[in-house]
Amino acid sequence: MNTGTHSKTSLFLMEIIIAIFFFSLSSAICLRLFVSAHTLSQHDSDLNNALLWSQSLSESFYGCNGNLLMIKNLYPDSFLSDGEKEGDGTIIVFFDKDWNVVDNSLGDASYEAMINIKKDSAKAVYSDVKEYDVAYEGEAIVGNIAVINIQSRSKEYLTIPENADDIIFSNTVDIYIGN
Repeated sequence: MNTGTHSKTSLFLMEIIIAIFFFSLSSAICLRLFVSAHTLSQHDSDLNNALLWSQSLSESFYGCNGNLLMIKNLYPDSFLSDGEKEGDGTIIVFFDKDWNVVDNSLGDASYEAMINIKKDSAKAVYSDVKEYDVAYEGEAIVGNIAVINIQSRSKEYLTIPENADDIIFSNTVDIYIGN
């Protein structure tokens, strides 16, 4: 008589254990999906902001004809480092984790956008343009733009890194200035 009650109880416990196992498994899968969605959303937000700031720096470059000091004046909270030649240099703008411009407190910086401006011979800059049979004389100004995630670093970048792991977006702009 006692054996029938005992088997029903163990069967019920077995069903409960299996149900708990499936709920645990499904909650782990759902949690992983939510974490992946959050990571993807953060990456998309970073890419969107990086594109906006890269476009802003590109338009500033063209609007100021590649003049380093004029571009610097458009971004009053930016930092400027001069290059080897006159007119060459780098402008760096720092941002916090919400993409607000950071002025002097670099400890809050999570991202940086930089434009490295360099004057070079037009022949060297446009050496890949061959289909129009045009000989470029004089000079051209090249701007290399990069937006970088510095959250995992203890120090900011002062030049555009060769390692592309931290670069969110980069592009190159140029302008022909002639003789």
